[in-house]
Amino acid sequence: MPNFKKMLKPSFIAILILLSLFGFSQESITEFEFIKKSLTVEKTDDKISIDGALNELVWQSIEKHTDFYQQSPLDGIKASKVTEVQITYDENNVYIAATLFDDNDYVINTLKRDNFGNSDGFAVLFDPQNQKANGYGFGVNTFGASTEALISAENDDPGWDNKWKVATQIYDDRWTLEMSIPFKTLRFKKNQSIWGINFVRVEPGSNETYVWSPVPRQFNAIDIGYYGELHWDNSPQNQGKNIALIPYVSPRIDNNQTAEPKTDYKITGGLDAKVALTSGLNLDMTINPDFSQVDVDQQVTNLTRFSIFFPERRQFFLENADIFNSYGQFANSPFYSRRIGLDQNGNTVPILFGGRLTGNINQKLRVGAFSMQTANTDQAKPQNYSSFSFQQAIGARSSVKGLMLSRQAFEGTEAINGDYGRNAGGELNLSTKDGKFQGQLGYIHSFKDGIDKLNHHLYGRINYTGQKFRTFLFVQNLGKNYYADMGFNARLNNYDPINDKIVRIGYTQIGSMMDYYIYPKSEKVNFHWSGLENFLYINEGTGLNEWYTRLRHFIFFQNTSQLRFRLNNNFVDLIYPFSLTAVPLPVDKYNMTEFNVQYLSDQRKFLNYEIFVVYGQFYNGTKLTYQLDFNYRIQPWGRFSLGLEQNNIQLPNPYGDLNLTLANARFEINFSTSLFWTTFLQYNTQSSDFNVNTRLQWRYAPMSDLFIVYSDNYLVEDMFGPKSRSLVLKVNYWLGL
Repeated sequence: MPNFKKMLKPSFIAILILLSLFGFSQESITEFEFIKKSLTVEKTDDKISIDGALNELVWQSIEKHTDFYQQSPLDGIKASKVTEVQITYDENNVYIAATLFDDNDYVINTLKRDNFGNSDGFAVLFDPQNQKANGYGFGVNTFGASTEALISAENDDPGWDNKWKVATQIYDDRWTLEMSIPFKTLRFKKNQSIWGINFVRVEPGSNETYVWSPVPRQFNAIDIGYYGELHWDNSPQNQGKNIALIPYVSPRIDNNQTAEPKTDYKITGGLDAKVALTSGLNLDMTINPDFSQVDVDQQVTNLTRFSIFFPERRQFFLENADIFNSYGQFANSPFYSRRIGLDQNGNTVPILFGGRLTGNINQKLRVGAFSMQTANTDQAKPQNYSSFSFQQAIGARSSVKGLMLSRQAFEGTEAINGDYGRNAGGELNLSTKDGKFQGQLGYIHSFKDGIDKLNHHLYGRINYTGQKFRTFLFVQNLGKNYYADMGFNARLNNYDPINDKIVRIGYTQIGSMMDYYIYPKSEKVNFHWSGLENFLYINEGTGLNEWYTRLRHFIFFQNTSQLRFRLNNNFVDLIYPFSLTAVPLPVDKYNMTEFNVQYLSDQRKFLNYEIFVVYGQFYNGTKLTYQLDFNYRIQPWGRFSLGLEQNNIQLPNPYGDLNLTLANARFEINFSTSLFWTTFLQYNTQSSDFNVNTRLQWRYAPMSDLFIVYSDNYLVEDMFGPKSRSLVLKVNYWLGL
């Protein structure tokens, strides 16, 4: 039996610390009071040249909006730096001008696209439906690197790309910008006279964020629930057809030392199409898509008994992804787009064609549907992956959602009887108008040939997000026969190394968190964050399998540095030997405690670093982990980083010791905001890999790119030698119709 006294001791200490924090808080923070903001935009007949100079007559005459508020580290107070924003429109575009007063000591981390938030920057946020459900964001940093994103009540999607223009100018005491956003790029309903709107300014020099319409600091500055109102003098009209064709061609050379022929030459081509069916509904189609230009996965050291979740990086699957992948709890998701076109090891499975329909049917109903067909390979039969999802808004920030998923194997054009996996279910998400209280209840059912019991995923959650106190409690239960062929459910699969087989075990997980924030009157510390987390796993049939408790205290300094302390306790009832080492660790009950310290230096400095050290028990031995990361920035054109993670595990005989090294280096050179060269090297002794990926990207026209990508992979176990390499050229072109 586990020693519950030892297990409960860290939790008891944590509760005492949290209670003391409640009692000895240095400052009483008044809860945020929402301020309703609005502005009116008037049409112009002037021609506006997007050069960032603001020398057109229209900018000399229309109203300047200057009443910005600080959003972090404090909220509800006037911004300490002046921002002036102006807005107008004509038949085809909405125009934004901004003047941001500052010294010229800017922080610019990169000139690459889609990296808003870590440099001096400005963004405009639109909610054309004014329903606080879905919107658009357009951002730029001081040196003109742009970002566009889809925004929902749950997250933001910087993978979305579309045409618009932006330019900046830098002066001694300020920088200015102009944006031109085509109405064709925005999806909105005709005669919608009021939109939601907000403006965000990121100011790393003072480690502050400013917003025009105030947003409480416990939420993201782009939170769509706190937008102000944009009143049009005349409602903008739809712009007719919005169709884009994006063909590509890609010659490549591949060399594989383990296959015949060792060298292969080929040229591929394909086509993407984007069609605006209505003002709110978009159709994406693809034929023979190619993802050779996508960032490689960043490798990790896996010391767990289960598979690791890797994020999606392919843009086709990132755009509007939230409508499909926002179901479930944590990594237990019924939809995981990497199941399509990638095998379990991340190798490409060719996709023949596919289509996706996403958008709003009306102001409150959002839908998504797709179907993708993969090719026949030596490793797998052709597969069709299809899905349908809807989100019906109710109230101010709540929704009802439903999802259907289907994977079907084919032999030629005939579906293979019994070789399928399907899921269906839904969620109820409730939220108060201010977003502080949230609740969730969801159920997903799986359908497999011959299985009709224990094939469910049931989950629920409640959240409270206040200024000083934040908490959640969730419960989920997965039956052992619950399959998600298009999803991710790592913990159901338990590996039995004695019999070399996977055993599926259903389980119940209970998780809770309590966090408390202190905002001291200090010129050095922005806030303290203390918290307690508990995660409990109960297996079907065997009872308590794992109990994880974490006590933490983080200090966030005004200069952007951070100091983090964690005390972790982990009880594991190992029901199968754990084959981490040559001799598997034996079945037993293990109670492990570890302590870690993490320090991040001032991220604004040209040279910054992170140090992370962990020491403690690891099953029947000990583990020392240290991680070092160094980053050097040559502003604005260069970023260079080196990373090292070392795990030294000492175990008693006969299990032996284990020393694992993971090292990486990244070099990023930005010749301009349209020409980038990135090289990424990784060395991993756990997977016996050393790989190099280098990529040159030239955006030679709006939304049109040329890529040159070279990849090289080496085996490092026993002897160093090449495994595979490839050289790819890819050119695509955005043709607007």
